[in-house]
Amino acid sequence: MQKFFHQPERYFLSHSVGCQLKTLPDFMQKSYLDPWANAGGNAWPAWLDTLNLFRSELATYLGAVQSDICPQTNVSSALTKVLYSLPARSHRKTILLSPNDFPTIGFALKQAEKFGYKLRFIKGDITDINNWHDAMDDNVQLVHITHAISNTSQLLPVKNICKIAKDMQVFSVVDIAQSVGIVPINLTHWKADFCIGTSVKFLCGGPGACFLYVNPDIIERCEPVDVGWFSHENPFEMDIHNFKFAADALRFWGGTPSPAPFTSALHSLQFWQTPKHNNAPEIAQTHLNQLSKTIPDTVLISPRDASKRGGTLVVSPQKRQPLRSALTAQNIMHDERQEGFRFSIHAYTPQDDVDLLASIFKSVF
Repeated sequence: MQKFFHQPERYFLSHSVGCQLKTLPDFMQKSYLDPWANAGGNAWPAWLDTLNLFRSELATYLGAVQSDICPQTNVSSALTKVLYSLPARSHRKTILLSPNDFPTIGFALKQAEKFGYKLRFIKGDITDINNWHDAMDDNVQLVHITHAISNTSQLLPVKNICKIAKDMQVFSVVDIAQSVGIVPINLTHWKADFCIGTSVKFLCGGPGACFLYVNPDIIERCEPVDVGWFSHENPFEMDIHNFKFAADALRFWGGTPSPAPFTSALHSLQFWQTPKHNNAPEIAQTHLNQLSKTIPDTVLISPRDASKRGGTLVVSPQKRQPLRSALTAQNIMHDERQEGFRFSIHAYTPQDDVDLLASIFKSVF
């Protein structure tokens, strides 16, 4: 797998940015730059074909259909569009989320307080479905669920939380930014109302190619506020007095799209969906199992059980400096947060790098 990617040595940061495919420049030249050079303003038909192919490939990858997928610039914007598209329900003014969500989620949802909403954070163990059940009541309008927690690599029981939300008539949105590309996902299985994610991490598609899934069962109830001509049912009608929402998820699109990021993301999606390359989750979890065996329970933060874990290993020794020094000496590319040191594994992570990291853990812990 390593031969297909530009990969820095001893790279354990795919949870931040996935590595670039070596074939990407040729694909970008053919699919993005050549139409621009050869057709100028008439490049749009080719670019829109690429955007539609991205939607189609992503839908297949996630167990959805193309009409349920809308390209987005980033996760924060997608979440904001979701929130302000929901039908008003005067008694439902609470937004439910976890204190372990990525900070951008809290920043985006906090702004809703200007419109009468209030935030409610899950208390206790966020992997315990009972805590989600106890926090869900008739006042909740929207529940935000992170599939893989970025700082602990815990997987939340998404399907069960969505089931509670549906029973309580609460809208659900699932954040798969840290799981898509490294954990198998089937959106139809979850029955979430919305799903938001990015191509920049384990999908290796680069920044700027994010996405929003909208459950077709609720699409007609959603009227986004942040719209543009590509939210219109016919963007090229060119009648300023006539706006009608697109019939599918594209009503969440907005103004003029940026084809370049989605060209890059399309190429990576096509790579991961070929039969000989679609086993990334299995390879990653095998390596993570190997590493977990070298770490005592008092140090390991991420789950030891592969079925409850994302693609990242998190460790937090009581004394951190010895591990910092050992990692620096071996030029291990990783990051460190309050919760611990984070090391992500991908299918392209060399076995020698995994073995080296395991030896460091054995020597320090």
